[in-house]
Amino acid sequence: MTTRIPLTASRASRVRRGRAPLVPPPRAASPPEPRASEKGDGPDRATGSGPGSDDCTPAETAIATISVDGRVHDITVRPDGEHFYVALSDSVMVINSRHHIVARIPVSGTAKRLLMDADGKQLFVVDYDGSVSVVDTRDYTAQTLWGGGASDVVVSPDGRRLYAAHNQVTDCRANGVVSVIDIASATTAATVPVKDVAALTISPDGSRLYAVSYDRGTYYQYPAGWLTIIDTASHAVVETIAVGACPETVIASPDGAYLYITHYDTCSVSAVNLTTGDVTAVTLRDAPLAVIFTPDSAHAYVGNVRSLTVIDTTTTDADDIDVGDLPRGLRLSPDGKRIYITNFGDGTLSVVDTITNSVATTVDVPGYPEAVAVSPDGERIYVGDYWSGAVAVISVPTVRDQDVCVK
Repeated sequence: MTTRIPLTASRASRVRRGRAPLVPPPRAASPPEPRASEKGDGPDRATGSGPGSDDCTPAETAIATISVDGRVHDITVRPDGEHFYVALSDSVMVINSRHHIVARIPVSGTAKRLLMDADGKQLFVVDYDGSVSVVDTRDYTAQTLWGGGASDVVVSPDGRRLYAAHNQVTDCRANGVVSVIDIASATTAATVPVKDVAALTISPDGSRLYAVSYDRGTYYQYPAGWLTIIDTASHAVVETIAVGACPETVIASPDGAYLYITHYDTCSVSAVNLTTGDVTAVTLRDAPLAVIFTPDSAHAYVGNVRSLTVIDTTTTDADDIDVGDLPRGLRLSPDGKRIYITNFGDGTLSVVDTITNSVATTVDVPGYPEAVAVSPDGERIYVGDYWSGAVAVISVPTVRDQDVCVK
């Protein structure tokens, strides 16, 4: 059974908007100084008498709402869970596990995406202009790794290399390359010729770099795409595989056996079996935006413009799951049992059970939620409101309790 949980038990019923455009009218400006509004430290608070009670009522799922004074573009959490980081238009906000703002790190461009290395010592800030900065999370010092113009970047699993796809001008001609940057010295270690790269990803063991491309100068409406596989030890191209038209994003499965490539223009996904080299086109009812895999690599979840699709990676059978309006942020719980999806259009968070592949709970969240992150212990969900400049901290235990309450 599916239920909708209000952000707080005392909150009045909100007036639901119709299908919102991708960019709705802005809300009122956020307060000039960042601050946190908490409901107190200690155990998560809940209302009602608990599961099984006749007067079981919705729990308070938001234990803090933090004003960050700017539009939230992305959120990531340190592996130890002690801090989380919020990408804003001109800076990165650092917030500790007690929901207190401890630092604001200025960035030169508009922060788009945050990446973190495995031990949490380095935070990589990717700007909309294709530049990349690295922040030392111990003292919050930052340096520029890449000056701009990258179509995509990816960091090696060991945090030692940055790969940036871009155009390099040689003899008055622009040639597509992937530059290999040594992060410690901030110098270019190698360049690999690869034309028209749209997106990059790297294998879980760091031994292979994958680049998807298509001819952007063609007159065809749907130019053919291809996958380039690069050996990261020798920086040599080892294989090129034809994939669907107009590839946009690419991701490798946790076991390194599959690549999934999204094709927004053709509403499809290319499922690449890296063991056999086979490519299967999976047709979707909707345009795909992003993909995540379950920890066992058995299923891939595709976040589309207006829906969610689950694909069995063995059979490539696909099933649709209806979530909220304009789903955007997509994150998996550490145990792989839940997927959390922010719905930009109706101000909700959908909680999907990956066993039943159905929406278990829908939670009201403030404003127009886009960015989402999950704490390493799975007990907190961080939801960023794009317009109002606030981050809601959601208590997972109270969401689970409410799910039990209504069953």
